Amino acid sequence: MWGLVFVACWHLALSAPNGSRWFDTLLFSFRNLFRQRAYAFFLLLLAVPVLSGFWSEDQVYWLERVRVRLPFLVLPWAFANMQSLRTRDFQLVLYLLVLTMVLLCIGVGINYFLHQETILMAMQQGRPMPMPRNHIRFSLLLATTVLAGGYLWHQRFHWRFQWERPLLAVSVLFLFAFAHFLSVRSGLIAMYGGLFFTLVRYVRQTRRWQIAIPILALLFVLPWMALQLMPSLKQKLAYTEQDWEQYTKGAGENYSDAERWVSLKTGWLMWQEHKWIGIGEGDLPKETARLTRVHFPNYENTPKLPHNQFLYILAGTGILGLSFSMVAFLYPLFLRKYREDYLFATFQVLAFISFLVEYTIETAAGVAWYLFFTLWLMHRKNSE
Repeated sequence: MWGLVFVACWHLALSAPNGSRWFDTLLFSFRNLFRQRAYAFFLLLLAVPVLSGFWSEDQVYWLERVRVRLPFLVLPWAFANMQSLRTRDFQLVLYLLVLTMVLLCIGVGINYFLHQETILMAMQQGRPMPMPRNHIRFSLLLATTVLAGGYLWHQRFHWRFQWERPLLAVSVLFLFAFAHFLSVRSGLIAMYGGLFFTLVRYVRQTRRWQIAIPILALLFVLPWMALQLMPSLKQKLAYTEQDWEQYTKGAGENYSDAERWVSLKTGWLMWQEHKWIGIGEGDLPKETARLTRVHFPNYENTPKLPHNQFLYILAGTGILGLSFSMVAFLYPLFLRKYREDYLFATFQVLAFISFLVEYTIETAAGVAWYLFFTLWLMHRKNSE
């Protein structure tokens, strides 16, 4: 991603008139950014936590939140000042994504089969299967890759040889199956949400309503089949049922789902206390610990921040912060050229599903996933 910043700087240097000062070039680059509103509005997702510093007592944590959100300034600036891309350049990047994820998943699978008993035992205790970086972000990237790979196959893309298309189809099916094997619920829900959106979009455009019922039935049958064939997914379901049972009994401490439900309740209570401007993003950990201790004392040893992006923003910056954030999230979807692009619209479905169950853009990996693909797909449309 920093390479994209370098590319933007290089393009600016080449396009600047001879003898122009670097300061004038920098001003010109920001004029480029603000002329492209769909990019510029992403700055609101940095401005909101920055402003909350005025009413945050914990300045150290506040600075950490601001640091994580800095890409919402840097990357929109970079994309606003990059040269146009050819469609093939764009497709090659997605092709590389598919190949990379296939190799990574093969590595994860080999590690699983070498340590199967240990990993299944850990999954009984709610821990994820070992995989590169955070398991939730990895599963979201995997869901993105499945849909991107399917798009490339539909576009009849190949790099050099015609036989790559069958190989691409096999790769997409492998990644689709592997998403079930990983058993990360956030990624699975996002992937099926994207597939359902794809079906609805296809039927709406072609009017081939007769095809919708068998495909919809298949979307229900496939998870059931995966559950019968994959021990890891069966183990995850068993843990989820046990987790919910313990939560309903009031004994869900040290169970991940129960802690998530409690985090949503504490987030709601925080927002109720400070509806308009929130408590300040810097004070979220402190206030979460306080409310958990007061209202849910069984969970005070493991207080979690609200596991919902919208509730997280509400608790930290109130209605004001959520309003500005929703403008940034939704503005590109109000523009027809982006909204009607299949990959961009489908990726936004994945992102919003993840927002419902995670505070996605409050981690560096989550910001990278959401912001890079959103801007990359927007830039593709701008280059046409």
